[in-house]
Amino acid sequence: MNLEFYVNEYLLAWYLLYSASLSKEIDKLRKNLWNKYKKEYNFCYKDKQEIIKYGKDFIPDNDILYNEIFESDVYQSLKKETEKHKMHLVKLFNNDAKIVKKCVREVLKLDLKETYPVYVIHPRMEVIEYNRDSLIWGSDKDKYDAITILILTIVKGMYANYNDEYKEIVEAVIELAVVNEISKQLTNNETYELGDVTLKIIKRQIYPFWLMYLGNDSEEELISKMIEDKIVFDIERYPIDKNMKKMNLTEFINFCIKNNRHILKLGNVLKIEQEEEIEVI
Repeated sequence: MNLEFYVNEYLLAWYLLYSASLSKEIDKLRKNLWNKYKKEYNFCYKDKQEIIKYGKDFIPDNDILYNEIFESDVYQSLKKETEKHKMHLVKLFNNDAKIVKKCVREVLKLDLKETYPVYVIHPRMEVIEYNRDSLIWGSDKDKYDAITILILTIVKGMYANYNDEYKEIVEAVIELAVVNEISKQLTNNETYELGDVTLKIIKRQIYPFWLMYLGNDSEEELISKMIEDKIVFDIERYPIDKNMKKMNLTEFINFCIKNNRHILKLGNVLKIEQEEEIEVI
């Protein structure tokens, strides 16, 4: 899995027109453009998907609005700062490319696309999107937050078509994989307390099976991981299945969906609620 970073001038101009405002100068430019080109301003809104689809080969139906944006001092300043941010991201990921790829491969056990294009926009725009096998990144996150969020965005995109009935199971497994395990391996920090609080209980119920998926196939290893991650479960309730470590992430998600009535037992939920003094996921 490689990430290739680009600054696409048309996409940056599109976000300048339609994203949250960053400055009074941008507000003024937008107002002037709206007063001069109302029809074109409304029409250009549809361009985003075409820009992402065609990348550097995108040709607008009418470039009068874009040309005026490109010639403005506001845009030139925005582009300069965005290019600087792109170089920062390139350096950040290149420095850790090997360990990131290793962690992703070991945890997901999947053959991902060789390359994911990342379209960089201004970091203060606070935009993180997965769109047609590419990423749009406009955020100034810390190093490992950025890596984790980019991986998370890719993996969520891979499983976006699962039945809504099992949405929480899919999201819980993805969080265990990326927000917790991959992040833990990258940072060497305790990360199993992180994640969406609404997924907390379901993640705890999946956790014993998750440890087996990761290759922990003895009681000693399960106990060691429980202590390390500060998560407690009744080990007698979970017979060790050594075949689970042969699964990839897709197979594990399907296993959790198929066995959801067994995994998500009411008794487990009640037990969890009684143990809340123990800090867990």
